Amino acid sequence: MSTAAAAAVPNRRAFWLRRLHSLSGVVPVGVFMCFHLFENSSAAHGAAAFGETVRRINDMPFVLAMEIGGIWIPILFHSILGFVIIMEGKPNPLAYPYGRNWLYVLQRATGVAAFAYIVFHFVNFRARKSEFEAAPYDVVSATLAEPWVLWFYVVGIACCVFHLANGLVGFLFSWGFTVGPRAKTLAGWACLGFGLALFGLAMKALFAFVP
Repeated sequence: MSTAAAAAVPNRRAFWLRRLHSLSGVVPVGVFMCFHLFENSSAAHGAAAFGETVRRINDMPFVLAMEIGGIWIPILFHSILGFVIIMEGKPNPLAYPYGRNWLYVLQRATGVAAFAYIVFHFVNFRARKSEFEAAPYDVVSATLAEPWVLWFYVVGIACCVFHLANGLVGFLFSWGFTVGPRAKTLAGWACLGFGLALFGLAMKALFAFVP
């Protein structure tokens, strides 16, 4: 094998890994986040409605297998590869303070913050699984009664939503859905609107648990 051919193998591998990283951030991770926030918004209709939503999800067949294979493994893949990409990156927004450079930095910063938030959220409620399943609304409400936890959730959710909406712009470009400056601009505005709507839904769900 020639030197050029040998060098092309890891380059192709890196190319497809980045493609899969972009894809996993949208499907299934991004889709799950939208579904999760939508389901949580049922809390706006009261404790009984939210309890019924939790019960319906827990009664789904193969829910544990779907959770592991469709949520946690993709999140771990996206997160681990994301940290590798961050370490390999060379941000330069101070030298070249363009909008795209700042979005590059914010995408990575919110990725780290979102990972910390997801770990906290998972550990906090998984440790109280039986208690949560018995009285889901009350457990969430009691958790968010701590002001620092509530605002940690606000910031964490904001980071998750920004990371998804801004990442969706990159996904559309890298997978060839947006070609040309006009298409990129329209996609940017559309993803901004999507992000704002999703954040609004998330805040509706979150503050439904606050007395």
